[in-house]
Amino acid sequence: MQLKLKRSQRAGGLMGGKVLFGLDARAELTPDEQDLVRKYNLGKLVVYDSEARKKHQGSAYGHFDDAANTSGYELSSAGKSLWKNARGLASAAMMALSLRVTVDSLVSGQHIECKELDELLGAEGAIRDACGNLKAYLETALTFDGREEVVEF
Repeated sequence: MQLKLKRSQRAGGLMGGKVLFGLDARAELTPDEQDLVRKYNLGKLVVYDSEARKKHQGSAYGHFDDAANTSGYELSSAGKSLWKNARGLASAAMMALSLRVTVDSLVSGQHIECKELDELLGAEGAIRDACGNLKAYLETALTFDGREEVVEF
């Protein structure tokens, strides 16, 4: 497996005074690795979730929990519950639009853009770690062939 990373930057914002940091990441798998990813359904495995996605996910769950725990049968209680569910749906929609990197998307090639350098470096580190973990998964998958392993203590 090879991980190819390409960093870039561009001017952003309304007046172009803000710098946006970019990362193009693509994993190249050998044919044997591709077969193992398909065999063990690892394509949907999440490699990285952006901070924005995590924030919106927490908000959505919080709003839905609040709506479920609204007590009473008055009109005001129903209105509060409806409002909290609407806010939960809005947060869920924002979560869906936020960045999530999976094994499949990384193999296809993934473009990541961040306003903060810290977040970009965090994403790059998470992708590197995830590729290391995927490599370990694939190496372990090769050992399910009936062989015996002896471990001494």
